[in-house]
Amino acid sequence: PVHNSNSFGAPAADESRAGEVNWETAGDVVRAAYTLRSEDSDFGQAGTLYRDVYTDEQKARFLETLTGQGKSITVPEIRERFFQYWTNVDGDLGAKLRSEVGA
Repeated sequence: PVHNSNSFGAPAADESRAGEVNWETAGDVVRAAYTLRSEDSDFGQAGTLYRDVYTDEQKARFLETLTGQGKSITVPEIRERFFQYWTNVDGDLGAKLRSEVGA
């Protein structure tokens, strides 16, 4: 398989098979933590797309697609992560999914 879920202890990557990595840079390479800004968010752009860009018809189709995906999840813990993920994108979307899928 191309993908193994890490939720159930799937095998880890074998770094010895990765090979040599070489690259060049024209400037200094600095290893430092990124400083988050107040507008940084993992879900901000997705939420804006859903709330402000999608039409009502697009939102309905999107909900229908996600509902089908949610109903196919058979592991309760994974289904809860699914709900939480989409609730992080938009609270109303998450609530509709819980209602449609049946938590």
